[in-house]
Amino acid sequence: MNIIDSVTQKMVNLPLDKQTQILDFVEFLMVKYEQENSNKKYAEQLAIERIKDINDPTKWVTVMEIDDEIDVESSLENLRNRGYKIKIPSKTK
Repeated sequence: MNIIDSVTQKMVNLPLDKQTQILDFVEFLMVKYEQENSNKKYAEQLAIERIKDINDPTKWVTVMEIDDEIDVESSLENLRNRGYKIKIPSKTK
């Protein structure tokens, strides 16, 4: 049984007002999660923001932290859409 099924099974036995509280809490968590993720910017987004500073190459540095995510698939798709040909070498043993 997965987590969703387990929560659903337990919720069914609660009164309606308690089920509503659970729904409110889940919606709160969704908004909180969206806000946390909306503050993160991918390297490509940071680069696009620096276009206004094109004449000052010292501002063209992207600093990333160890736990920052890199959206590789999206970046590759954006490059393909701009006409770049992407070749990813296969790993050899």
